[in-house]
Amino acid sequence: MKLFLGLAEGSLPHESRIFGEVEGRLVDFTCAYATYLSEVRGEREASYELASLYFPATISEFLENGESSLHALADLISFLRPRGLQDFRGPAGEKVVYDPAEIRFLSPLQNPHKTIVIGFSDNVVSEMRLKAEVPTGFHKLPRTFTAPRGPILWPKFSQEIDCDACLAVVIGNPGQRVPPEKIWDHVAGFTLLLDITARDISRREAVTKNHLLGKNFPSSSSLGPALLLKDPNVDVNGMEVALTVDGVTRQRFTPRQWVFSLEQVLAHWSALGLRAGDVFALGGSVALRTISPAPAVSLTPGCVVRCASSAIGELCHKVVREDEPRSARGKKTEVRDQKGLNVGR
Repeated sequence: MKLFLGLAEGSLPHESRIFGEVEGRLVDFTCAYATYLSEVRGEREASYELASLYFPATISEFLENGESSLHALADLISFLRPRGLQDFRGPAGEKVVYDPAEIRFLSPLQNPHKTIVIGFSDNVVSEMRLKAEVPTGFHKLPRTFTAPRGPILWPKFSQEIDCDACLAVVIGNPGQRVPPEKIWDHVAGFTLLLDITARDISRREAVTKNHLLGKNFPSSSSLGPALLLKDPNVDVNGMEVALTVDGVTRQRFTPRQWVFSLEQVLAHWSALGLRAGDVFALGGSVALRTISPAPAVSLTPGCVVRCASSAIGELCHKVVREDEPRSARGKKTEVRDQKGLNVGR
């Protein structure tokens, strides 16, 4: 099941909703669950209030609810499947089912408390990387994220930016110092992360082993477009992620190629404490188990970057200079995932 965070047409910025992909369309889970409560549970007077408790305004809150919201989701899907989506409405007759083009998509996790990208600094040679006992990483600050279809702004202070496609693990259940064999009890699901680096700045910072400004500036991170909930039937290690620039494939990997397993990574970083909505991402360059690490992919103003997984969807961004007028940034193009679902506007 894929969960999206978005705004229906006419919604105000604070009126975000959780949408689920069902039969190739997007269902407003709050209103849909209100219908379930009204028709099945007889909660006609309080259906909207109760539904908003189980399906709140953000996916982060949904994850914080834990098992109660997951059980509500299972009940809702069981309710929807036999009746179908045709003519399905909310308790007051309002619209519940949308075409993707009608939704403005937001990052599935708004301002995550922790976003750790696993990698190695430029001055670590491949032999050290392959012999490392623990996975190193760096923090992406909350205010650096752009929307799944937003522009990547080339910062004025840099002359060289590049990108790395990542598969990100999202935490569902809190914990601390979790052993590797217990890690999956704390995982909620998966999404994509695009890590943008001002490489010339990061190279200077590497002298003091500090990677902050080069990794954290407006639109230097992209997350989404959906949260793919954990499913025992999904082969996570075989989940492929690809990065293209102007239609040319520049990276392609699966978790089987990583230096460290997901269990090793999360167990190590769980020393910080895991919280619902935390993100841990591994990328397609220096995180791979290769003799010579592949460099991150260089970008140029005007190029279009796509990070895609058939299981999750696709991030798509145009690179524009920070001082470029908005009118000159061009129209957004339609993006579809490999199942044909439109994931942006």
